[in-house]
Order: sequence, then structure tokens, then C-alpha cells
Amino acid sequence: MPQFKRPGFSQIVCSSRTVQDAFDLHRPTRCWWNLVLRLHGKPVDPLLTTVERITTIADGFDFYARLYRLLSVAFLLVASILFGLTALEGSDSWFYWAATSLLAGIYLWCVSGLGFAGAKAYRGNQTQGASCLVAFMVMIVVFLCMFVAVASVIAHHSAYLATIPNLAAASALFIFGVGSYLIEIVYLVSE
Repeated sequence: MPQFKRPGFSQIVCSSRTVQDAFDLHRPTRCWWNLVLRLHGKPVDPLLTTVERITTIADGFDFYARLYRLLSVAFLLVASILFGLTALEGSDSWFYWAATSLLAGIYLWCVSGLGFAGAKAYRGNQTQGASCLVAFMVMIVVFLCMFVAVASVIAHHSAYLATIPNLAAASALFIFGVGSYLIEIVYLVSE
């Protein structure tokens, strides 16, 4: 007899009727939203108990928190290396990037802590957990927007990418990256 795997986080979030219909009132946004949802796969109406649904959602946000905690550690390690280069070369440029990486690492460490707290709270009190998780996701969207903008400027000034491909890549990351995280935000505020 085949074993059916429990539906995952993305399936639950994307199958929510309120998520699917979130932007019906504004046609241009609705077109973009349909594309974002299509990129996440076909919606499936998972038959789960309330406890299974809550656990899966909390586990999904716990994964996000772990991902951004790991990224914070990477930024902090890069900062220490860059501070070492600053000490060796005495360069203001190395110091700037070291300080920027340090600030990004601290920011993501704190934000991921909010994600852990929200995921833990969501298991027992969805309203309280959702408030923390919405703030967590909004702060991640802010970080990603700043990161994409900085990476785009660096790529442009370093001539890694020509202007048009650079703008296209940055635009796609903004349009679809923000949309991907907006799915979870809409789910949290509507379910």
C-alpha cells in the first residue's frame, strides 16, 4: 500500500482560498499574484487535522528562522575576515564592508530569533505566534530588498553584469522574491 506524505508548508499556505483570492480587487496585482502562486506549484487542498496543519506551519517558519540564523552566522564570519583585512591593510573600504557585514549579521540574528519565537508560539497560540511571524517575514523582506539593491549596485560598479541584465535580475528578485514571502504574510494575516 502506498504511503502518502503529509503535505508540506508551501502546499498548505498556497492552497488557502484567502491566499489565492488575496488580490482579486486589483487586476494588475492579481495577474502578478497568479504568476507567483503558479511558481509555487499547483494548490492542493490537504486533508489535515488542525494540529497537523499548525505543526506543519510552525515547522515551516522554524525552517525559515534556521535559514536566516545560518545566514547571520555567515555574515558575522565574513565580518571577522574583513575586519582582519582592515587591520592588515588599514583600508577604509575593508572597514566599511566589515561593518556592513557585522550589522547584517546582527540584524539577521535578531530577526531569526523573532522567527523562532513566533514559530514556537504559533504551536499554542496562533494569533500571538502570527504577530511575531508577520513581523519576522516583513523584516526578512526588508533585508532582502536592501541586499538585492546593494548586490545590484556592486555588480554594476564592478562591471560584473551589464546594465540591462543587472536590472532584469534585480527586478526579478524583487518581483518574485517579495511575492514568495508575501504568500506567507497573507496566509498569516488571513487564516
